[in-house]
Amino acid sequence: MKKLFLLIMIMLLVGCNSAKEKNIEEVKTIIPEEVEEEPIDTYFDENNTPIGLYVQEGNILNLVHEYKTNIVDGTDIEVFGIYPSNDESIKLNNRYGIDFYNKWISIPNYDKLKIGFSIKFTIDTGEQIAYNILDPETAIQPGKEFILAYLYDDYANRNSNWYSHIEQYQYNDESLFTALKLYANYAETGIVSKITLTIFTYDGLDDFDENNEYRGNSSYTITICDIEKTC
Repeated sequence: MKKLFLLIMIMLLVGCNSAKEKNIEEVKTIIPEEVEEEPIDTYFDENNTPIGLYVQEGNILNLVHEYKTNIVDGTDIEVFGIYPSNDESIKLNNRYGIDFYNKWISIPNYDKLKIGFSIKFTIDTGEQIAYNILDPETAIQPGKEFILAYLYDDYANRNSNWYSHIEQYQYNDESLFTALKLYANYAETGIVSKITLTIFTYDGLDDFDENNEYRGNSSYTITICDIEKTC
């Protein structure tokens, strides 16, 4: 009788343990897997510096919206003056470089700001070309020399009657971009769309998205078209 009682007790204990183990396994199977949350982009731009592209006539700067010209390979498209403003017309009081400097240093945190450009166009193969210009080295893209870009510092050369564009070895933190010249290299024959030129100011690499597109608040865009083809 005792043996029968012990046998029943053992069977009950084994059954309870099995049930507990089964319940634990069932609980384990319903635990959801942890999902990795994507990081939230907290980018916010406090830089609202006005910036514009101008053409100069005498002592007057006129803001450009769409620039129409005959694009001929081997010649300049235009020299665009850079000025921290969006006014339609600006009268210069001094030499251009001096007026630019006086206006630039009046901007809050001007010493933390840099000027850059974005150029976009389509070529005859259908390929869309887009790149940023942040310094003299990036002004000309190897293998994509449809347009040659040259940067000038009129303030550094304010006492010179003639001066050339900034070379990379001359470029430093004190350099100011006061003008941008675009030169048609293979633009006449190779470019089949309007040219989109954007100027912007930035204070760090966070002002560019994952595709290297400027995403800040301080920018101005113009279009350049060929009267014979894209206007």
